[in-house]
Amino acid sequence: MSFDRVFKERPFKWGNVSNFMHFMADEKLVSRLHEKIGHKQPMTDEEKVRYFKQRLLEEYENNKNVKMAVDVCVHCGLCLPACPTYIASGDPYNSPVGRADLIRAVIKSEKISGKLFGKAVGAVKKIDMEYLKKVYTYYWLCLICRRCGYACPFGVDQADVTRTVRAILYEIGMASRFTALTVDAHWKSGNNMNLTPGAVKSIIDFVVKEIKQEKGVELKVKIDEPAYALLLPSSADYFMNMETLKGYLLFLYAAGIDYTLSTKAAETANFGLFLHPKHLQGLAEKYVSIARELGVKLVIAGECGHAWRAHKNYTLPRLREYGIELVHIHHLVIKAIKEGKIKLNPEANGDIVYMYQDPCQYARGGDLTEEPRFILNHVAKKWVDPEHNRSWTWCCGGQGGNLTDEVVPLVAQYARLWYEEALKADAQWVIRPCSICKAQLSHVVPYLNKWYNKELKYSGLMDLVYRALVI
Repeated sequence: MSFDRVFKERPFKWGNVSNFMHFMADEKLVSRLHEKIGHKQPMTDEEKVRYFKQRLLEEYENNKNVKMAVDVCVHCGLCLPACPTYIASGDPYNSPVGRADLIRAVIKSEKISGKLFGKAVGAVKKIDMEYLKKVYTYYWLCLICRRCGYACPFGVDQADVTRTVRAILYEIGMASRFTALTVDAHWKSGNNMNLTPGAVKSIIDFVVKEIKQEKGVELKVKIDEPAYALLLPSSADYFMNMETLKGYLLFLYAAGIDYTLSTKAAETANFGLFLHPKHLQGLAEKYVSIARELGVKLVIAGECGHAWRAHKNYTLPRLREYGIELVHIHHLVIKAIKEGKIKLNPEANGDIVYMYQDPCQYARGGDLTEEPRFILNHVAKKWVDPEHNRSWTWCCGGQGGNLTDEVVPLVAQYARLWYEEALKADAQWVIRPCSICKAQLSHVVPYLNKWYNKELKYSGLMDLVYRALVI
């Protein structure tokens, strides 16, 4: 579907974004995914509603964040000016407190610990499939960016609540088609784009030839061979972000690191983070299995925010059980700079004013904020920080699975927040070292440039490293 058609058929209306419901995955796709995690979903609508209520009550009793969102939130409103989805849309339900109220209404309509909340303020008389569609709509429009958790005086992490509610909705068969398809592709092929082993090898051959033409060196890239390290790019790097991929390969060559790529794991991303914990864990285990199979001692994560969050908090501890470490590519670049193993010429990136914008999953879940800035100091002549940086960065607008075409008119409004900060600082080029950020920017920057009559450009950070490397 063309984005122009999407804008025409689903126009953005301030204060009410209920028409931007993510298209749902069909029953066959959901069933196939359920089989992967050993789940059997309830069948009838009545069973689904009953199951949703039961699971939500279980989470309320056992999940601290869900309980806090329901019991502790006092509607102070401090999360509202922090939430990009609310600021951009003006829809009260498209906010942390609004989303929490949707599940609070369900919980207050049930018996909890022997106490009846049915007459409490905020309770609803009827919880049915129509009501669950409303829950689905607004919980899938959440970016899971965690900005609200930093603004809340009680520390309520609505992003974690969103993941929990989405997981329950998925268990009854209500899942975003885009995210479900992405997870399904990863299970099938080892990457989000269903790249075949032949395609991976052909693209690497092409990239190696381009590097030879541009840098004068001929790289020999191991694929599916034993090595010291395993590189995990994003599958988007094989198509959309080839300059980023070139940056990985040329840097590892220059730094003298013995590495391999795997056609079974041509992906660093893990969309299980947005769908269900068991899918996150299952896909992460694929990385562990392949790393052990290839006998590597180190796994290198490429540029992707949510991938890094999943790796840091799940994949890394699992790899360490087998004596394998995991680092981000930026960590290795810094080490090489400090040890004098690589030479960089910032002149190669011109007199452009770059702006570094933190991907939200690096800054609010990945502890990766100063490393990119250190690298920028060595590869760019001039770069600036936005007003809202580090833990207060604005999400690109596509996180949480919101890259799907049907919500482009809405997420383009989300994106105005970071875009206007770039314009305010007279930046000409935005650096966002995250595959979701770059995919989101490819969706919305053409429209934003048209609306503002500007020519803002964007890329990852390893793109600049590639240009600045002196071989």
